[in-house]
Parts: sequence; C-alpha cells; structure tokens
Amino acid sequence: MFTGLNHVMMWVEDLERALRWYKEKLGCQELFVHVPHYAALRLEEADLRIDLHPAKDGKNVGFGPIPYLKVADLDAALATLAARGVEVGEPQQEGPARFSSFKDSEGNVLGISQG
Repeated sequence: MFTGLNHVMMWVEDLERALRWYKEKLGCQELFVHVPHYAALRLEEADLRIDLHPAKDGKNVGFGPIPYLKVADLDAALATLAARGVEVGEPQQEGPARFSSFKDSEGNVLGISQG
C-alpha cells in the first residue's frame, strides 16, 4: 500500500516568515506556494519535500512534524486503513495535492498523500 515517504509537514505561525526562513537558511526551492494557505518546498540535497501549513491559533506549532506516507490511490488506502480499524480523516485537496491523515494507537497523527 505505501510506496515511500511523500513529505514532512511543518505547522507554522506565519507562513510568509517560514517561507523566507526555509528558503534563506536551508536553501529550499518553491514547488507550490499559495499564501496564506499552504506551501510545498524542495530541499534538493536531502531529496526531501517540506510542506508548511499555518496552524489555527498556533495550537499545533512546536509539537513536531507530521510524516506523510506516499500512496498511489488515496481513497483505496484510506478504505484499507479504515477496514483495519484505523481512525482516518476525510480526504482533502490543496492545489494539486490530495491528502488525509490517520492516527496510530497512541493518537499520533500520520499523513497520507497521493502521488
């Protein structure tokens, strides 16, 4: 079902400030930016995509990144997880990305992304 790591999502308080930091300090390149909603960046030297999402009321900032697992078919993967008794979120779309989330046995959130 899973084909690899898709990206790491970071909660941010200020998307524009975070964009500048990741570009200037880490050397990330923009893949997709839709201020104030979402940004996808590429850290080429690490072969890593980093996505930035504004946190509502700052509640998620500082609680760590969320790894997103890559799948070929988001709907099929969510159905498989749900059939296994896993708590899954609703599919969402921002720009070209389709994604959702699910929880492990401890309530930790993991992401799932089609692509």
